[in-house]
Amino acid sequence: MILALNTAEERLQILLVDGGGLRGLFEEDCPGRMNEIMAPEAARMLAAAPGELTGVACVRGPGSFTGVRLGLAYAHGLCLARSLPLAGLDYLPLLAVCAREEAPGCELHVLTHSRTARVYHQSFEPCGTPLTPPKDLPAQAAAQLIRQRAAAGPVAVLGSGLRRNPSHFEDLGPALRLGLIDPTPSALAQAALAAAFTGPPVDALYLRGSDAEENLASIAAGRGLTPEEAQARLDRALSD
Repeated sequence: MILALNTAEERLQILLVDGGGLRGLFEEDCPGRMNEIMAPEAARMLAAAPGELTGVACVRGPGSFTGVRLGLAYAHGLCLARSLPLAGLDYLPLLAVCAREEAPGCELHVLTHSRTARVYHQSFEPCGTPLTPPKDLPAQAAAQLIRQRAAAGPVAVLGSGLRRNPSHFEDLGPALRLGLIDPTPSALAQAALAAAFTGPPVDALYLRGSDAEENLASIAAGRGLTPEEAQARLDRALSD
């Protein structure tokens, strides 16, 4: 039996799955509260599990830096404590799988929130095969790319990036907008069952620097540090 975790965005998803299907499921929108909810809910689910836990699969990004770190840290610790294998799941392909039935024959463009006016983007063939690697793009550039592709053939778009950056995606030409924001439990379960359990550890999929890294100079100034002093402290923290 596999425990699968998704902490990449605002919706926390925890499930237990084996070859017979879902054995446990918890889902809740809890932005800013995943650290309070995830571990107790996972423990409750494991205590009630009808079988033995054989592995853990965790979404590794791209997504919220805090969320991805939280999920992977919990998964890593659980696997070390129980001598279990760990698998990392890529988030954007999970969403593409969910869209295939809603938009058959369409090239799929997954857009999730990165930061203000930026999105994580990846495109897929109608069968789900990636056409491009995942990238962190300005929302305006992603919208232009989608309009170009939609002019050449059927395209469907989905993900939190549309909702979080509405002004940039008002005009997508003939592209079909889907309301999908989160992976379905069945898609997450299928990905967990098919995953390669090569960890721990599992590397997070970060496509850009964290806000702290990108704004280090201004953060340092607010704390009375030079940029060099702040960078030295950051380097020490990352190496510990």
